Amino acid sequence: MKIEVLYFEDCPNHKPAVERIKEVLREEGLAGDVVEVEVPNAETARRLRFLGSPSICVNGLDIEPAARSAGEFGLMCRRYEEGGLPSRELIRTALRGMQPPASESGGPPMRRSFIFGGSLVAAVAASLCCILPILATVTGIAALGAAATFSRFRPYLLGVTAVLFVLGIVRAYHGSRRACTPGSVCATSPVQRWNVLLLVFLGALVAGIAAFPYYSGRVAEAVSTSVSPQQAAGQVTTTSFLIADMDCPACAVGFRTAFEKLPGVTHAAVDYGTRRVTITYDPAQQRPETFAKVVSDAGFHVKPSD
Repeated sequence: MKIEVLYFEDCPNHKPAVERIKEVLREEGLAGDVVEVEVPNAETARRLRFLGSPSICVNGLDIEPAARSAGEFGLMCRRYEEGGLPSRELIRTALRGMQPPASESGGPPMRRSFIFGGSLVAAVAASLCCILPILATVTGIAALGAAATFSRFRPYLLGVTAVLFVLGIVRAYHGSRRACTPGSVCATSPVQRWNVLLLVFLGALVAGIAAFPYYSGRVAEAVSTSVSPQQAAGQVTTTSFLIADMDCPACAVGFRTAFEKLPGVTHAAVDYGTRRVTITYDPAQQRPETFAKVVSDAGFHVKPSD
């Protein structure tokens, strides 16, 4: 916090104003740099919009809200309600107006962090139905089965994501305004640009994570490890069936990889658009029941192909 005291030489109220500011800072337990700026002539007074000595600005704004629109500048003594010095309460109000909003239980900034963090967590949870198949594809960890569970809860998790994010935005705006003293510096300042950029970034991040299932197939294809076709010991055959409740492109990639790793499987194709699975395998090494078990273990269901 930058505090400027503008004055002209030999002003009798200059030093007392500086001391009063420092006293209020100590009383409030606040930190701030007090900078004394001498105004030597009328030209400088006009350039600095000098309203008289002493004038006090906090982060570039005059401590008197009504004086910020004034246009009479020059080398003159300034008068306040209590005389030639601003009151302690006027200084205190301006200094408090530049402090982060605070209240019980850690203050709104901490609560907003939890709210936005909860929104991110909910968005990730809503997309686990498609994140877990990719994890299973890359690491081989048996995470494909949990995808169906998270898929059932996805609509509710998306609702929680939206509610938490909107609540975070509301608290970010109205919470800070409620904490400002009417007429103080923070009450008259616009929302800072970096706060807007942060909200835009968080919104894009939450939306990107929540929408992950819609582009998860391309991600899964990009990170999946290719499985070398197996050589059949004898004659091969082909079976086809549907996974009608498969609801994620990444699941299709996960199932294809899981099928191709089975002994005797020479080729597996899983079409997410039609939900159709086509597997070419050696019947001497593999049985169709195994394919159905892979699907059921993952929480999905096999439907005979038409």
